[in-house]
Amino acid sequence: MMRWLLGCIVLLGTGCAVLPPVAEGEGRLPEQLAAFTLEGKVAWRHPEGRGNANLSWVQAEDDFRLLLTGPLGQGSVRLESDGDGVRLDTPEGPRYAHQADDLLADTLGFPVPIAQARWWVLGVAAPTAVAGSRAGGRAEVMERDVHGRPQVVRQDGWQIAWSDRRLVEGYALPRRVELSRAETRLTLVIGAWSLSGDRARMASALPTPAN
Repeated sequence: MMRWLLGCIVLLGTGCAVLPPVAEGEGRLPEQLAAFTLEGKVAWRHPEGRGNANLSWVQAEDDFRLLLTGPLGQGSVRLESDGDGVRLDTPEGPRYAHQADDLLADTLGFPVPIAQARWWVLGVAAPTAVAGSRAGGRAEVMERDVHGRPQVVRQDGWQIAWSDRRLVEGYALPRRVELSRAETRLTLVIGAWSLSGDRARMASALPTPAN
């Protein structure tokens, strides 16, 4: 438990000080945002273990690239989707699947619903019908912040909590995202956002991890 708390303290000290906090009436919710890039740190714990890593995430409509680097125990890991399937690159070689959830489960020890998480990291619930997802269920708002924005929701068996929203290119985006389900918890602290750029430039934004 102490190691987990220390890890969270380290995460909270990550970047983003240049982004202004969201004031009342400022910032739209990114409910139709098609593309973004983010840089941050992610930590997780579950009954089988815990870990943390640096995270780079590039999203262009339904395609994405995720790069995890740091103390994963297996070097850099890259997850990529091109609409036809998902590829996971690790030092042991590439793996392929139709869904990202199971590939991530082999890396983190538990599945992460990427199709939904693509919206959750933006500070909004996933649409009821999410392309490529297994569920895409309706979200239940549990708490709202002082500005009336959703702060805690439940969706597809997960509880999602957002905090420390910052004003980014006119949007109210969270700096901290917490996902929890049963005994699994995942915390993301975002240090940098970018919402501009064409699809081709974003598609080449992440380097290939060194093996």
